Amino acid sequence: MTERGSAGWLESEGITALDASELARMVDRTSERELRHRLIGGVREIALREIFRRMPEYLRPARAAGFDAVVRWQITGAGGDGLDEYWIQVHAGRCAAVPPRATPPDISIRTDPATLLRIVTGNEDPIAAVLKQRLTVQGDLAQAARLTKLFAVGPT
Repeated sequence: MTERGSAGWLESEGITALDASELARMVDRTSERELRHRLIGGVREIALREIFRRMPEYLRPARAAGFDAVVRWQITGAGGDGLDEYWIQVHAGRCAAVPPRATPPDISIRTDPATLLRIVTGNEDPIAAVLKQRLTVQGDLAQAARLTKLFAVGPT
């Protein structure tokens, strides 16, 4: 176990071995400054890949009934002014990655990797992130508001 306040868990691919509860605890115990500092370079790529790889596992099919949307996630900080994009589709109670630009997104979400990690682990409220201007949402705002209810977040 990593010491409180230490982000050693972010120094290698150790993030991939953490279950949802442990990941949420580690994110909670890591300062905002340290989290932002560590989520650059290769660690950033590993963390983002892991977040989006796990999304289908955390979808709550019963809550996703009747929800149909393509969501484009734009993650800032990819070298200079670059963005990484991840596209998912939630349809018929399932979540899957979809090819970028295969269909126009219903919802576009833009944030930085630290804010995303804090939101998906239940350590930050997405509404608060919007109010702090750390997360922006475009498109179908009613569907976007439902996203937080579709996925299990934080310790399960």
